[in-house]
Amino acid sequence: MSISETYLYKPPATVETSNFAKHTNPNPIQRRLIDRFHEKITRIVQAQHPQTVLDAGCGEGFTAEIFLRAMPTLSLTGFDPHEPSVELARMRNPRAEFLIGDIYSIPFEDKSFDVVCCFEVLEHLHDAPRALGELARVARHSVVMSVPHEPFFCLANAARGKNLDVTPKGSDPDHRNFWSREAFGRFVQQEMDVVTLTGSLPWTICVAKPR
Repeated sequence: MSISETYLYKPPATVETSNFAKHTNPNPIQRRLIDRFHEKITRIVQAQHPQTVLDAGCGEGFTAEIFLRAMPTLSLTGFDPHEPSVELARMRNPRAEFLIGDIYSIPFEDKSFDVVCCFEVLEHLHDAPRALGELARVARHSVVMSVPHEPFFCLANAARGKNLDVTPKGSDPDHRNFWSREAFGRFVQQEMDVVTLTGSLPWTICVAKPR
């Protein structure tokens, strides 16, 4: 079974979030792009050899499910501010821990996790620098993040007629930050040392070390 096939799983309840819609969309092109993205971030996190991982902004637990399948001994904790999403994450991943939490005030001590992950969250935030500082604070070894790679993300959506009424055209209406790959690297460098700046079209992926 491919990773994308798991997205067709329908839990007893659904939630109205862009993350849930993205991961359950049956469009084969979108599913393949998400597959490739998750395959890459899984390899990146595995290469860190973590015993503990924090999934900051875990949504409905799709990424957590993939990580736990690939790393069966991993201790994974996730948090999200949206309670219905957290409930679905718990249902999807009963052996992980999920809680309601605020990325501006992550409810853990300094250096609590080997690897801290934050995927498709920072572009939504009013105060991304503050959140970046919190991610660095609770990481022991590394932080792995992803954001849309602009302007390619907007152009790819616009090319298939999506979000044409949004400014910039093609952007998710909830996005507040628009980084090119290089610009995101500079943003992360303000708080951490960038180790790897790569991507999986149309996303940028960054691995950084806390100072």
